[in-house]
Parts: sequence; C-alpha cells; structure tokens
Amino acid sequence: MNGGKIDTLRVRRRFRRPLLTGRGPVEAVDRLLLRTETDEGVGYGEVAPWPGFPTETIDQAVEVIRSAQGSLGRVRAVAAAAGDSLPCLRAALSACAHWPEIAGYAGRLEGAGLAEAATTEAVRAKTAEGFATVKVKLTGTTGPADVRALLAAVPAVRLRLDANGGLDLAAARAWTEFVRAETRIDYLEQPLPVGHPGYASLGPDKVALDESFLTPAGIDWAGPVVVKPALVGDWDAFRAWRATRVGPVVYSSVFETAIGRQAALWLAAQDPAGGVVGFDTLGRFERDGRDRHTGGPVVRGLLDQSWDAFWQELA
Repeated sequence: MNGGKIDTLRVRRRFRRPLLTGRGPVEAVDRLLLRTETDEGVGYGEVAPWPGFPTETIDQAVEVIRSAQGSLGRVRAVAAAAGDSLPCLRAALSACAHWPEIAGYAGRLEGAGLAEAATTEAVRAKTAEGFATVKVKLTGTTGPADVRALLAAVPAVRLRLDANGGLDLAAARAWTEFVRAETRIDYLEQPLPVGHPGYASLGPDKVALDESFLTPAGIDWAGPVVVKPALVGDWDAFRAWRATRVGPVVYSSVFETAIGRQAALWLAAQDPAGGVVGFDTLGRFERDGRDRHTGGPVVRGLLDQSWDAFWQELA
C-alpha cells in the first residue's frame, strides 16, 4: 500500500460554559481526527492541541497532511523530521500505529475529579460522585486559608491544586510551603509561568510541571510531571523515557473526542506507576455525539465500540 493512506476529519466542539484556563476562557476547541490504512489494518488518532502549550496548531497539522496528498508514509516522514515541533501530530500518528491494541483496551483507572471552583460546595459535589481525589484551580482570590478550610470541611478528600502559571515567585513560595505541610494535598501544579527561573528555588517536592512539560526532550525535573498523551509527541519515545524516569507521572486529558480519549487511556494504562489520572472532562461540551465513554471516578476504556461506525457518524 506504499506506506499507507491517511484521511482526516476536522471537528469543532463548543463548551456548554466557557472553560477557565491560565490563558483565559476557552469557548470551543478544534480537533483533527485521523484515519489511516496500511497493510496491517485501519488506525485512528486525534490531533488535539490545547491553549497555553507550545505545540503546532490544527491548521499547521492540516497543511502537513494536505501536502502529503494522502500518503501516510510521507506524513510520517515529515512528522519524524520535524521532531518536537509537531508533537500533537506525532502523538496522533502513534495512536494510529497502536490502534489494534488501543481498540481492545477496556481497563479501569482511578480518576481524579475536576471541581468547577475552589469551594467547599464544588469539592463536595465531586466527592458525592465518588471521587476520592479532586483537582481545584487557584484564582487570584484563593488563599491557603481557603484551602485549609476546604480540607476541614471535606475531611475524606485529597486535593491537587492547579495555579495555571498564575503566581509570582513570592506567592509560589508561600503556596509551596503550605502544600508541603498538608499531607492531603498531592501537589501544586504549575505555580509559575513556563520558563520561570524561580522553579530552581522552589525545588521539585510536591511541585508538578504541566505547561512546562510538553515532551520528554530536555526535561530535567525530579518532581511530578503532568503528561497529556495528545501533546507528548511520539509515544514509543515517551515510553522509553518513562521507563528510565524515577519521578511521578500524572496522565491528563485535553478534552478529546472518544478517539483521543480511548488512545490516551491506553497509554496511561501502560504505566504501572501512573497513579490517579485526570480525565474528568466528559459532559462539558454541547451534545455533539463525539463522546462515547462514561464519566466518574473509575475511568474505563471502551471494548465493544465500532470505530468505523463512529467515524462514519461524524463524517
């Protein structure tokens, strides 16, 4: 089949309510779904960039594939030569290559809840759904006293605090000291902007990199890193890096369709030390038929899904 062929389907997904991120509210995201055919069979993948992460855009991925005139071999060659400048496309191609294993994945992972706000009511709502760990986003008005009160009000919960790179160094130091003293807080995520020299003075203990970690290339951080499978580049290279890394890795969603979610869960499941994953992203879009998984504290893969039928429905 001369290296195979590749087809694409571009979709836009609108959030029911704008999603607050470190770059401001996000109202919608574009996704580029891939379908590949080789002598080995059919594969699916999803190009899914996310605001605030230095990846290629959907338009750039579309142009690479358009220039290849449907040749999967050419797309793979361009993506491999581009290296970390096309991480989303490389991740999507990895999913296509591993699709027989991905399609057969029906395992279970423990998931963390994503609270709507850093409030007792929002965290209680997540624990009522069965989540034992909940991620909350810090705002400019959230202080350590607020989180301490939240921990007291919801005594069974563990928290992950996400600053989205919004703190200055003095505030980051205060939050880091607080988090290290609280045994029920897993970590403080991305306290400082990407590339801030203050990370060296904070140290890695219970300080997690998110936006500052994209692919393993050049990363030197002993603390937790948040890995978004859709952004991490070539999966075989990532798994080789992970096999030698001692520090914690937390797997997280970028609000994929069912194709990207199934693939990301499979990758997370390959890591026996992956721990609690961050995939509480369902139910946040307008109903568009592009989700198939069920939500909740137990994150499951899909076994009996016809992915060819799913593709035809979206097309």
